[in-house]
Amino acid sequence: MKLDILHALTNREGKDWHDVLDVTRRHVVLADELGYDRVWFGEHHFDTDGTDALPNPLMLATDLAARTKNIRFGMAAVSLTLWHPVRVAEDIALVDHFSGGRLDVAFGRGILPIEVLNLNPAASRWDGSDNSYEIFDENYEIVTRLWTEDQFSHEGKRYTLPVPGARFIAAPGAKPPVGWVNEEGKLVAFGITPKPYQQPTPPLFAVTESVEGFTRAAHRGTTPITWYPTGDVLHNLLKLYQDEREKADGVRPTYGDGVSVLRLAFVAETDEEARRVCEKGVTDFFTFLCRVRGIGVFLDAHEDPADFDPETIEDPWQFLMDRDHLFIGSVESVKERMVRMTTSHGIQNWLLQMGTPGIDHDAVDGSMELFAEHIAPVLRALGDD
Repeated sequence: MKLDILHALTNREGKDWHDVLDVTRRHVVLADELGYDRVWFGEHHFDTDGTDALPNPLMLATDLAARTKNIRFGMAAVSLTLWHPVRVAEDIALVDHFSGGRLDVAFGRGILPIEVLNLNPAASRWDGSDNSYEIFDENYEIVTRLWTEDQFSHEGKRYTLPVPGARFIAAPGAKPPVGWVNEEGKLVAFGITPKPYQQPTPPLFAVTESVEGFTRAAHRGTTPITWYPTGDVLHNLLKLYQDEREKADGVRPTYGDGVSVLRLAFVAETDEEARRVCEKGVTDFFTFLCRVRGIGVFLDAHEDPADFDPETIEDPWQFLMDRDHLFIGSVESVKERMVRMTTSHGIQNWLLQMGTPGIDHDAVDGSMELFAEHIAPVLRALGDD
């Protein structure tokens, strides 16, 4: 059983950005001391409303690795379509060394139009083309091969590496690396330095909520991280992952094998206090996510999105509670929900986002402490059974 924190750099209060980073450091050091397994960060650009502003989670992980001892750092996700794949491969390898091999990496295609269309409009997910997947797949191949090959070359739809005609200039007294240069002195292959600390690569994940995403993850050998699926939707995806992994590997994994499930979470002394602290932030978050992804991501398999209008749902809090999207409440309430879902869905890795926008940072610290003391031991024992 893995128990992780997803930390978003929220700032609805308009604090100085330096103070937001200091609060992040405080939360992560506390998570390390409390025994959480990992802390995950997402990549987001152009955030002005304080939802999650972190354009480069790798740089933040480098800072935090020097301040912690045991906790691992998860990138969920690096928007692979928005970066040059060689630079991504190099940066991740360096952070893996800085952290002493405490790095886990999920790749994504980018989710918000303001990010994708302004950083790489060719990777649009909304123009009816397959460009987004094509760019992701080519970049993924380049990154993972650079980590594992000493003589790398690639010819694809968007990249030819090395660039034809480039020459290698060796330092005085140094010989060109084996296999890099042809008889004319032209570069025909290269490699990156250093390779990742974890060999052959850091553990790789995929952030997804879809049938296609789970299928691709299974055949690529990556572990899904999923947020919204609940009830039978989640059951179906976990079963699908089993089936597709068996097709790809010839071995059927256990149900729920390693799949990471994310939920909004907060623990307080009473249910009433938890709702008082969290309700506005959760409601605002629900409204925002419905605008980005649509209400269908919150529904179970038997529910039709056409039957629900987010603007007319009278009690979003109860709407989410009824569908097991919130692990928010007293110790006993949160424990009951998490034990029930851990058992029913075979969950082996929970990701908990305890700091939705608008929730006081001191309250987040208190929630992390209550969870670590009273709930984590129960879940870890359940996972060991």
